[in-house]
Amino acid sequence: MAKVYGHYRKDVRHLAMVDPYRICRLFKVTDPCIAHAVKKLLAAGARGAKSVDQDVAEAIVTLQRWQDMQAEDAFAQPEEP
Repeated sequence: MAKVYGHYRKDVRHLAMVDPYRICRLFKVTDPCIAHAVKKLLAAGARGAKSVDQDVAEAIVTLQRWQDMQAEDAFAQPEEP
């Protein structure tokens, strides 16, 4: 059996069901870009509207925007003396 790290496991016995929003809360995902990408990837191609390739491509675009925003925020921060 493969080793599974504890930080990847969450006890959900108290829940009747889980959805992408619950998963994000369980894993303390608070950034909207990352939550959006997680949601796309969890249901990639399963919603009937888009293919797996389209959903993955959109998740990648979202995560690239997240990276851009991180760089913008770092650039906007004044350097400390």
